Amino acid sequence: MYPFLDRDKMFQVISFNNTEKATVISRPNRFMVKANLHGKIIDVHIHDPGRLEELIFPGNEIIIRETPDSRTKYSVTFCKNNDLYTFNDSRYHSLIASKFIKEGYKKEVKTGKSRLDFQYMNSFIEVKSATLVENGIAMFPDAVTERGTRHLKELMNLAALGYDSYVLFLIFNGHAESFIPNSNRDKIFSGTFYNALDNNVHFKFLKFVNDEKSVFFSKEIFLRKN
Repeated sequence: MYPFLDRDKMFQVISFNNTEKATVISRPNRFMVKANLHGKIIDVHIHDPGRLEELIFPGNEIIIRETPDSRTKYSVTFCKNNDLYTFNDSRYHSLIASKFIKEGYKKEVKTGKSRLDFQYMNSFIEVKSATLVENGIAMFPDAVTERGTRHLKELMNLAALGYDSYVLFLIFNGHAESFIPNSNRDKIFSGTFYNALDNNVHFKFLKFVNDEKSVFFSKEIFLRKN
């Protein structure tokens, strides 16, 4: 049985309170950003391990929110990307994805050497996200992902056993109109992606837009044909 739900355009998937604009100073490590907030230098947690070179650089604007239960007290929520913002907090990807899957799913399902995000009846679903877009084309990954390649191989194994295998991509960039795997950043993942496509792994790409507080479903986009 097909595992996904249809949602109306501009369906709100998440919203945040207590957001403020800040400016990037530096990124000391992949989970930390130093930022200027009202003239004060603060540490801000960023829960997105990607390179994000087009988003996290000195002088760029970010939208942060208070997270008083965390060590840094603030977390990056949105990043300015030219004329729009992208959503950059992967802690919420599973929650967002769950709003597009029919009731009765299981989460974090162990299979083989991997743990996949969802199982719905005979279907296994792994969730990935992307914010990198060039000329209307969304791309993943923006850095080498051995884990992503392993997930594709696991989904191919499941498909060979008769299960329905899916990768659900969440595209958090309103300029995206199609998708391709990013062979410039990870040739192995890209090759495995097309191998999976030929071996009964299905790919679904959902585009999202946002304002400075909330994220909304926009539409489904599709793999770019060469």
